[in-house]
Amino acid sequence: MKKRCKFCHKWFTPHPQAPHQRCCSSPACRKKRKAAADKNWWLNNPKYGQSRRPKIKAWAKEYPDYWRKYRKEHPDYVEKDRRRRRSAHQKAKNAAKQDAVRQISVEKLESIRDLTPICAAKQDAVHRRVNGILDYLFWKESAAKQDNMVNCLASGP
Repeated sequence: MKKRCKFCHKWFTPHPQAPHQRCCSSPACRKKRKAAADKNWWLNNPKYGQSRRPKIKAWAKEYPDYWRKYRKEHPDYVEKDRRRRRSAHQKAKNAAKQDAVRQISVEKLESIRDLTPICAAKQDAVHRRVNGILDYLFWKESAAKQDNMVNCLASGP
């Protein structure tokens, strides 16, 4: 009996020893399944890390130069870790920017909504609202272009 893979959505035949198998055996899907299982395990065992902390600290006291030696002997690990940290920092920075842009968007849209006719013809109020919406859209587009330019410059060649 064929099943659809939970991750890539392709059809596959489960292994006879694992009739409840939910993902195919492609390396990418297996990696996603493992990550999902690990995440689920950590969510179900939140105190595991706390209980291990004293043991890890005791081990680190016994081997104080371990990571220094490891990094010296494994420059590829150092570079990979540096890229990972840089990427995480960039994502956090971009998230903060997006929050600011979202807040400005809300404020601009609320100011447009609050435009009401003040003893003027209804057409003037409509024109002010339309102009406000156009200003907002132009601002949003320019902010998006600046973000794209910053991202392009940050990623580099």
